[in-house]
Amino acid sequence: MPNFQHSRFLEQDAVNQLLIPRNDALLREISIDDSTFSLSEGPFSYYERSVEVTPSPSGVYVTETFTYKIASPFWRLLLGMPVRRYLKRSGGSNKKLWWAPPEIFDSQTTKTLSLLCIAAVITGYLGALLGQTATFAAEEFGASDRAQGVLLAMVRIGTLITVVVAGLADKHGRKRLLIFSLWSGCAITLLSAASPNIVILGISQAMARGFATAISILIGIMAAEAAPKGSRAYIAGILTLTAGLGAGIPVWLLSLADVHTRGWRLLFLISFAFFPVISWLRAQLHESVRFNSHQEVRDTKADIGLAPVNWSRFAALAAVAFLILMFAAPASQFRNEFLRDERGFSAAQISLFILASHTPQIIGVALAAKISDLRGRKPVAAFAVGIGSLFTVLAYSLAGTGMWLTAMIAGIISAGAGPSLGVYGAEMFSTGRRGQSNGAISIFAVLGSACGLLLIGDLSERFGSFGEAFSLLSVCPILVVLLVLIFFPESKNRELEDLNPEDLPSDEL
Repeated sequence: MPNFQHSRFLEQDAVNQLLIPRNDALLREISIDDSTFSLSEGPFSYYERSVEVTPSPSGVYVTETFTYKIASPFWRLLLGMPVRRYLKRSGGSNKKLWWAPPEIFDSQTTKTLSLLCIAAVITGYLGALLGQTATFAAEEFGASDRAQGVLLAMVRIGTLITVVVAGLADKHGRKRLLIFSLWSGCAITLLSAASPNIVILGISQAMARGFATAISILIGIMAAEAAPKGSRAYIAGILTLTAGLGAGIPVWLLSLADVHTRGWRLLFLISFAFFPVISWLRAQLHESVRFNSHQEVRDTKADIGLAPVNWSRFAALAAVAFLILMFAAPASQFRNEFLRDERGFSAAQISLFILASHTPQIIGVALAAKISDLRGRKPVAAFAVGIGSLFTVLAYSLAGTGMWLTAMIAGIISAGAGPSLGVYGAEMFSTGRRGQSNGAISIFAVLGSACGLLLIGDLSERFGSFGEAFSLLSVCPILVVLLVLIFFPESKNRELEDLNPEDLPSDEL
């Protein structure tokens, strides 16, 4: 447990400020006595601050002693230094921290988010694995670009698993289905390493991809149900970053595919390392409080039926999911093939390019998450999708330095779509319909990605260029921008029950 002292000479006014409870951007204190303070609200499982004042001719010598434990399993290693630096500020500060959420998190919210971030790393790995290795698997199996498009489209059939799992989560609980999906996705991915041909690889990865998508949906739902009303986009941004960290695992290790024709299979074996992590998550993660409350009401009032689905919201979200994935899925999945065939990159060069163009996405996610919570989701989403897709087309059309720069800009801007659009899936539906609705929307997302993959796979061979193919498909993000601006409600700083009044207790309606 961290314990440190901060000593300095201060003027009497500054000393007086230290002897009152802090109420700042990170935490709120309560007084235990005149010089000792404990936690009222903040991201700590334990916290105490004591102040020792010693008058001297040079001024008042003050020693603050902090003893605390950040309620963030694993991630406290990263948070330790910025938290310590902030605590040392005299009397705290109401200035917003760039790395902190817009609202103060309590210990349980902090722990829940931290655990979900670990799950996001796993689903990021599962979701990115085939896209990074498909071109190398196709080389071993002797498959063409068109065959790769069919493979990458075929794995989307696993969305049927997603629909079932997400729907069951509304009845049996988010945590139970999340842990089940983590186990299943990693186990099937491990088996994929032994695929004898591209068909078996496609079937096994279709199942793994279905569970990976279910994991993403359940993580998003649990995070939204745990988050303060003014920080849901911030949490979506953090989850996007950690999922990106997981997606980076096969990128960092992609050079293994150059070792041998069958070297790509080694990347699938990494899933074995996640089994003890999943077991630990199962013991640490608690069920969503909102889900438990919903179930209690359902159990005590058997005559209460499920709230109806808001079909206008469903249609808008389904259309956006279809169109955005129709462009984004092939843009992501065919990147390695583009770099190998049209630019002559090796596996190591591909890894370097992806890391160079993707790492700055942290900037886009961080900015978009904060702005979405403070200023609104819709303008951020429209900018991220519209301008980001423009630079994506340029990245597929240019060579040399221009390709590297436009890919980097596209990554930064497009990353803003994650926190700004990602929150809508959980926000737009009631607790009893949240999993079912998002599972059904995933069908449209998969149909869009499958159509995009098949279309780009075919057009790239017809035109002999990915750039021309993506130029034609850029109409999709343009339509997404129009749909978001015209049909999406603004949900910033609103409780889920405010957005979905059917979740309010009957005496409050």
